[in-house]
Amino acid sequence: LVSLCKGVMSVVVAVRVRPFNDRERVRDAKCIIDMQGTSTKITNPQTGKSNTFAFDYAHWSLCAGPNFASQATVYSDMGSDMVRHAFDGYNVCLFAYGQTGAGKSYSMMGGAGEDQGLIPRLCVDLFDRLKSGPTDTTTTVEVSYMEIYNEKVRDLLNPPVNEDAFVSGLRIREHPALGTYVEDLTRLIVTSYNDVSMLIEHGNKSRTIGATHMNESSSRSHAIFSITFTQRTHVQGDVYNSRASTISLVDLAG
Repeated sequence: LVSLCKGVMSVVVAVRVRPFNDRERVRDAKCIIDMQGTSTKITNPQTGKSNTFAFDYAHWSLCAGPNFASQATVYSDMGSDMVRHAFDGYNVCLFAYGQTGAGKSYSMMGGAGEDQGLIPRLCVDLFDRLKSGPTDTTTTVEVSYMEIYNEKVRDLLNPPVNEDAFVSGLRIREHPALGTYVEDLTRLIVTSYNDVSMLIEHGNKSRTIGATHMNESSSRSHAIFSITFTQRTHVQGDVYNSRASTISLVDLAG
């Protein structure tokens, strides 16, 4: 997991070890990774040689124990500061990287209840902060959801219905003031986490998946869920101060 904050110039990197899957348990796989604090040691099972790497966070999620990193722990380390920086007016980005079956989609999306991933937890946190915000500030929240598959950009909130549009994909444009953007990408206004949850569920049904040797339902596309919110604060008379921030949450293909 990598978190980026434009403006603050901060890059935070975390590594996470997931539990063994069914395939690994059947083969009686052995763990070759050891984590101590922010250090991660990987031991070659054939030579016994070890290499140690340092990260900002090392999340041990292989099995229960005093250092077990839950979904809540991962969000506390990687997600909560992103919301705070976004409210300060900065654009922020978080993406999950790793081979297929590494647990990227679980870390980003997760499941229900305590298994919720970074994206739903961030959205809940965002709307909770909006509710407790200053009364002289109004906020508009918009979301978009797209995938990049075979170098084509597709809208997950408004997927193409004909083959030509599916093959061609959306166009990537450059604006002199706004920078890079995707032409005709759907952006919908949301007013609560329930709105966001329904759109995520709708978009996930359109994602491109496929079976691999490691994962029967591997995500075969890069998915980018973006939240843009504009804060408009009354200064005096007819004068208002407005600032917009974008949170980009990326689940890379495995």
